[in-house]
Amino acid sequence: MCRVAVPLQYCRVEIPGWKTFNLNKGKTSAEVSYYGEGLETGQCGFTIHQVQELNNGELKCTLGISSEAQESIGTMSLIVAKSPKQPELELSSGTDQLNVYKVDDTLEASCTVRDGRPVANISWFLDDELIDDTRMPAVYELAKEHLLSKVQNLTRKLRASDSGKYLRCVAYHPAYPGQMGETKRRLDVKYAPLPQRQPIEEFGYEVGKIGVINVTVEANPRPTFEWTVDGQKIREGSLDNTGIMEAESARELENGRYLVSLRIARIGKQDTEKDYILTAYNDQGTQDYRVKISTNPEPKGITKFFRQHVYGVYGLEVGVASIIGIVVAILFIILVISIMIFAKITGRWCFSGGATVIDYTGGDSHHHSDAISGDGVDNPHHQVSTEYINGNDMIKKDEKINTAV
Repeated sequence: MCRVAVPLQYCRVEIPGWKTFNLNKGKTSAEVSYYGEGLETGQCGFTIHQVQELNNGELKCTLGISSEAQESIGTMSLIVAKSPKQPELELSSGTDQLNVYKVDDTLEASCTVRDGRPVANISWFLDDELIDDTRMPAVYELAKEHLLSKVQNLTRKLRASDSGKYLRCVAYHPAYPGQMGETKRRLDVKYAPLPQRQPIEEFGYEVGKIGVINVTVEANPRPTFEWTVDGQKIREGSLDNTGIMEAESARELENGRYLVSLRIARIGKQDTEKDYILTAYNDQGTQDYRVKISTNPEPKGITKFFRQHVYGVYGLEVGVASIIGIVVAILFIILVISIMIFAKITGRWCFSGGATVIDYTGGDSHHHSDAISGDGVDNPHHQVSTEYINGNDMIKKDEKINTAV
């Protein structure tokens, strides 16, 4: 709509790719028709019935006004969306010059979306997690057809948790099917077996029955596994020399996680006193996991909380006995603090002051106070120059008594 506040003599419209149209109410063509309440109202509007790509560009309306010698001209831009090409993803090489990376390698990635109108928007994801660590995008415009290309760069220091995930470049554009297009690449990050809380404590085993010790290990590439029990090494897929213990083949879970099991055909009491050491190693490093088993049920409540969190926060090896000691110490401290607060409030024990002594021997009642101030009671056998009352017995001032030290 082009409009002015006075009546119009004519309304001329120029649309890219087409001829010029002279519009008025009631005049229409196959491509364009007049829109508005009439030239006498100062309105020069138009409707494009079916927009085509060649219409992209600058629209112009020229208005003829009877009171003016010159025409009035208005312009606007019409952007006809054109779908860009699918995103192109490029990754820097790893330390071994292949697309295999190691922990702490710096990954540089570039995503390019070419020849779109308008320019596409780009976002980075690791699987479904949005990555914000991106650089300012570069936008390039082609001279032909006003097409736009965008390049978005990403720099990321790789972690073990990135391995096995897909780095995704996602482009958003109104002309895409579903308004979105993407390209992705799976990351292969090498790392040594990851450490865990030590020792790993397992509960609920029964004497005389089969017991299975399970340890989940994270590593890439797949490690070699070996158990050590009482100095004897048991390689993955083999038995110990008694035939009672079997190191089962590790089972791959997902994203570099492996379930490693040691099967004991018959649990004995002496088995709960042993250390079971699992060694996992690959070309990135070696890691030992020490396991203790128990016939006790798994601890609940505060004990379990300490097992899970004390090590996680402070990196300490805390067993059940140590946890019980910690809990008892904390309860003792709380008790002492409570007693001190109670004594302070009630004026007892170390918070007591000097006692006021009443002399019943004189004609008048006189009050004597010792050197200690406050509301507390002093030693009732303390000697003064008058008589004291202790219970129902009168103690004369000349009598000798034994006093507590």
